[in-house]
Amino acid sequence: MTELRLLPSAVIVWMAVAAVLVTRTVSAGIVPVAAGVLIAVALRAPGQSLLIAACGTAAVLTSRMRVIAADRHPLNSAGHTTVEGRVVAAPVSVGDGVRLLRLRIDGYPADLPVFVRDRGTPLGSTGSVVRVTAEVTPGNRPGVGQLLLNGGSLEQLHAPSGVDRFAGHIRRTFVHAASRWLDPESAGLVRGMVLGDTTGQSEEQRQLYLDTGLSHLSAVSGSNVAIVTTAAFLLVRTLGLGPRVQVAGAVVTLLGFVSLVGTEPSVLRAAATGVVGLVAVVASTRTEPVHALCLAVVVLLCWRSDLAVEYGFALSVAATVGIIALHPLFHRPLAATGWPAVVVRALSVAIAADVVTMPIIALMAGRVPLVSVPANVLAAPAVAPVTVLGLVAALLAVIPGVGDVLAGLPLLLIVPCARWITGVARLLASLPLAGVPVADGWLGVAWVILGCLWIVWAVCAGHVRWLICAAVVAAVLGALSGDASVHIPSATGLTVTRTVARWSA
Repeated sequence: MTELRLLPSAVIVWMAVAAVLVTRTVSAGIVPVAAGVLIAVALRAPGQSLLIAACGTAAVLTSRMRVIAADRHPLNSAGHTTVEGRVVAAPVSVGDGVRLLRLRIDGYPADLPVFVRDRGTPLGSTGSVVRVTAEVTPGNRPGVGQLLLNGGSLEQLHAPSGVDRFAGHIRRTFVHAASRWLDPESAGLVRGMVLGDTTGQSEEQRQLYLDTGLSHLSAVSGSNVAIVTTAAFLLVRTLGLGPRVQVAGAVVTLLGFVSLVGTEPSVLRAAATGVVGLVAVVASTRTEPVHALCLAVVVLLCWRSDLAVEYGFALSVAATVGIIALHPLFHRPLAATGWPAVVVRALSVAIAADVVTMPIIALMAGRVPLVSVPANVLAAPAVAPVTVLGLVAALLAVIPGVGDVLAGLPLLLIVPCARWITGVARLLASLPLAGVPVADGWLGVAWVILGCLWIVWAVCAGHVRWLICAAVVAAVLGALSGDASVHIPSATGLTVTRTVARWSA
């Protein structure tokens, strides 16, 4: 049970920081911390009570200080204003010709979202200093900062320097090489999986990955970080070097990769967990996965309070917890089916991650992708080749004069894998009932949780074949009916009937 010793602190820290950001008061954050301490004392666990008190107090104070600084910033009283700041995240398309970029400005303790109209002019890359003239408006989401800049103009004052400049050069040369050697659809997917650049993906392509539960593959995620560090380990090991050098190589590779792709919540979580695991290897100790994850959660929430209310971070942590806790539980009954070991392993991991993240997706999107498990299982073999060969191509592309040509070979090897992932998404998205809507409110999410618990029971009880038969029958009935009415109880107690129309490519 020692691997769970940080679990109470991680949960309470998350609750406390979220409470502070939502209510913007310190008292709301103290409540879960005090409750956790009292429960630990009642259970005669003095060590836990001290740990919860220390971690919770640090998290509450840091988040509250950031909220105060954000609320007292001069931007709160500004209307139409001009600000200068450093771009911390590359511009991304949010539809209708609008781009979103995030700025870091002096005295403001959070990233400032800026929505600008894409007029074909450069909007500033990561690390550049820009001047924005726009309207300050209040946001509608909880967080450290609750302001955003809307519309207006943007002017780049200084180009990126240092690491940001080199990373930007790698991104530009890779984008050029990918555009030369790959078709537009494959290039958009590969750029997203390798460097987190989703600007090359069309709206239809992004929606395709969302509908099939593959959106985490269309951009950099924790799985990419794991693949990169594993590849670094294996490369150094083939050179005959020792464990410490292997760890050092993995750390350098991890830091370089994060610098290159940015600090998305999933990448931050995976990177922090990876560092904890690497430190454990160096110290010749055994760090349990749950312990490493809990430590990463506590550290990240104290470092960046906004993560407590971000869906991306919640999905990353939930998927990791599901794989750690449920994968071993699912593996044995699936292995009893007699299927090949590689299929059993892929299925158990996909189901474990899916049943834990499905309620969060339902709350976030109001819709549940029912084909995410087969989609992830079918796409899994193509993920590692795209990630590793894509990074090789990105590094080769920067070589002056011949980089574009040298990057061609790994990029051409990627083409079948990229087309396979897109083909899987397109095929499964065209199936009847590929996704179903969920009623608004917490009761709709509760029904999703109940369905996930039923799946867990069915797999653990060995009813895998019956589960598959039920899914096939549902798909056939949906295909025969053309349209399917999905009845989901709503929070009012009435039955909500929604029509899921068939979609064909």
